[in-house]
Amino acid sequence: MSTHAGLALRRLGRSRRATVGVAVLGVIALVAVFAELLAADSPILSASPAPRVLPAITATSPRAPTPSPAADDGACSGRTAPATPADQRVDAPGLWPVVRWGPTSRSGAGACAPASRQHPLGTDANGRDLAARLVYGARNALGLALAATLIGAGLGVALGGLAGYHRGFWNDRLVRLVETVDTFPAILVVALLRAIEREPSALSLVVAVALVRWAEVARLVRVEVLRASTEDYVLAARALGGSPFHIFRRHILPGAAGPVAVSAVFGLGTAVLLEAAVSFLGLGTPAASASWGEILAEGARHPAELRLLLWPGAALLATVGAAFLLADALRDALDPKASRR
Repeated sequence: MSTHAGLALRRLGRSRRATVGVAVLGVIALVAVFAELLAADSPILSASPAPRVLPAITATSPRAPTPSPAADDGACSGRTAPATPADQRVDAPGLWPVVRWGPTSRSGAGACAPASRQHPLGTDANGRDLAARLVYGARNALGLALAATLIGAGLGVALGGLAGYHRGFWNDRLVRLVETVDTFPAILVVALLRAIEREPSALSLVVAVALVRWAEVARLVRVEVLRASTEDYVLAARALGGSPFHIFRRHILPGAAGPVAVSAVFGLGTAVLLEAAVSFLGLGTPAASASWGEILAEGARHPAELRLLLWPGAALLATVGAAFLLADALRDALDPKASRR
């Protein structure tokens, strides 16, 4: 492959930063996708009373009760709570995950219990298994960040292409809109959406991040459209009667794919950080769902429990660091001057 894309892929394959970034993000993605195989309060394969596969997903097995936020005494006293159905199923027959607890199951070990055979990383301030919360927190962080990044990139490509190709009114309005969006912090947008909706949901967080991330992509696409519009191949396609959409899709958008991809990978790491930040402030997903930011908030309320800060902090550092390493390597692979250096 002698094309620019082929040369960029070869340079990316030789980059150690790209290898490390892809490996770390791949492991975290696998953990998020197969969370029920790693931590669940239902077996992977159950033979009693009837054969079932993955009852944690199909919801055919009884779940342990979900604790409400009011049930948290916030004391981390370590007092043992009454046994829950999950405690009584520890020795139940079947093929179980590595951690036999779901992200919302309250354990009888009590709040902030130390590491044990049942709880490899201990429990949090609500008596929930910390390892299970971390596993499902990866799904929450990557899922929301990926959805917001894709929506923001799609919106940015559409608006940037429209403003660059149809100059005048659209171009001027987009420039003003991008400048306005850049002045709004993403956390403020999340707070505004939270005030509008009746019940907290993951959708508002995705929409808030997408509303902030699209501006950078639109700026990149607009610049690429303005540059490519004066090239001979675009002028020739226009002279041959090509439609604006065909010229943009076939001749202009491939040149903007590299900068958009770099911006999207950078945005993925930024969105993960933002999700953790808003969850830390109590503006994230509902309290029952697992989030690394929520675990960090519990660690801030209980500074003596360092593992509530270390484990989610390490997960955030690995995810964001891997995304930034991959984006940096991708940017260098697409830049011929950097590759020569």
